[in-house]
Amino acid sequence: MSQMELTYSHVLKTPSQLENNDNALGLIALGDLYASAINVHPASLDDSAEAVATLVELIETAHKKNPDQPLRIMLNHKSSLELRQLVNSEAEAEESNPDMGLRGVSRYVSDIGRPGFVLECEVLKTAIMDKKLPVEIVVPFVRTSSEAATMIDRLAERGLCRGANGLKVHLACQLPANALLAEPLLAYFDGIVVDVDNLAAFTLGVDFGNDALPYGFNKHNEAVRGLILDTIRKAQLAEKPVAVLTQQSDTHIIQLAEGANVEILFQ
Repeated sequence: MSQMELTYSHVLKTPSQLENNDNALGLIALGDLYASAINVHPASLDDSAEAVATLVELIETAHKKNPDQPLRIMLNHKSSLELRQLVNSEAEAEESNPDMGLRGVSRYVSDIGRPGFVLECEVLKTAIMDKKLPVEIVVPFVRTSSEAATMIDRLAERGLCRGANGLKVHLACQLPANALLAEPLLAYFDGIVVDVDNLAAFTLGVDFGNDALPYGFNKHNEAVRGLILDTIRKAQLAEKPVAVLTQQSDTHIIQLAEGANVEILFQ
C-alpha cells in the first residue's frame, strides 16, 4: 500500500453516528450497537427477530454510506461488567475480574453468552444472505489457537463458513498473546485488526481510565509499540490485510501506523 492510498475511517457504535455524513465507517462494533439500539440482555430477550431486524437495518444504512467498502463487523467484545448494565441482566454473573473473564470466544461458548452469539450470527447471516451485503467478520478476544479453531467451527455451525462465497473472518489483536502468536493464528483468519487500547492495557496491566493511578502510562510505550509493529510485519509477510484501531488523540500510534502504511480506524 502506498502512502497515498492510506485510509482513515471510524467505528460505528451508536445509531446516531449514521446521521453524520462526514465520517467514513470502517468497522461496526456489534456489541456497542446492540447496547445502544436494543439495550436488553440477549439471554432475556423476548423478541430476537425484532432485534435482528433492527440491527440489520442499521448495518444496511451503514453500508449505503460506504457502498464501495466491505462491512467489517466485530462480534460482541464486552465484559460481564458492561453487559450487567443492560436491562434484565440479572442472569449475568458478577466476576471478580471481568476484563479477563467471559469475553470473546469463551463467552460465545458459555451458557450465558450463547444466546447473544446466536443472535449476532443471525444478524450476520441476514445481512449476507438476504441483504447481499459484503460482510466480513472480526472476532475479539481469541486467547489461544485452540479458541481460534473453536471460533471458526462455531461460526460454521451457524451457517457462517469462512471462505464460503468469499466470507472473510479477521482477528482482533487485543492481547499480547495475539501479537506473539500472530503467525499461527493467521492460519485461521484472513486479516488482523490491531486494537491498540486493549493491547496496551493488557501489555502494561493498566486501566487507562483509572484516575487513581498516581501517574500516567503511555500507549506508545516501547513494549506496546514493539507488539504493534511485530503484528503488522507478520500480517504483511503473510500477505493478509492489517488495520490499526486507535484513538484520534493517540498521535504517536497514528504516526506509527502511517509509517507502516496500514489502514487506520478511529475509535
